[in-house]
Amino acid sequence: MNESTIVLLVLSLLGWLWWDSRGVAERATIAARAYCGNAGVSFLNDTVAWQKMRLKRNRQGRMQLHRTYFFEFASDMQQRYRGQIIMLGKKVESVSLDVFRAAER
Repeated sequence: MNESTIVLLVLSLLGWLWWDSRGVAERATIAARAYCGNAGVSFLNDTVAWQKMRLKRNRQGRMQLHRTYFFEFASDMQQRYRGQIIMLGKKVESVSLDVFRAAER
């Protein structure tokens, strides 16, 4: 292989990783919005932010990308809280919310 072929392969890999990560982030956003709706809190900024990524084995033993995203939510529109969503491949592995103050009625 010559140098230009290696550069092309690296650029292709980076392009695929970016494209795949955008799709997974969109799925994470949809899941976080639904989770917040079920918990009775407001999903803020309408997006998730990438926190970390690593390789992890799934239940079948295959290596997949394990991505962690965070997002912000509010229960009473006075204070922001943080939530976390973990994706294994393209599937939601877990969603968690920081402890928050319930809205007064």
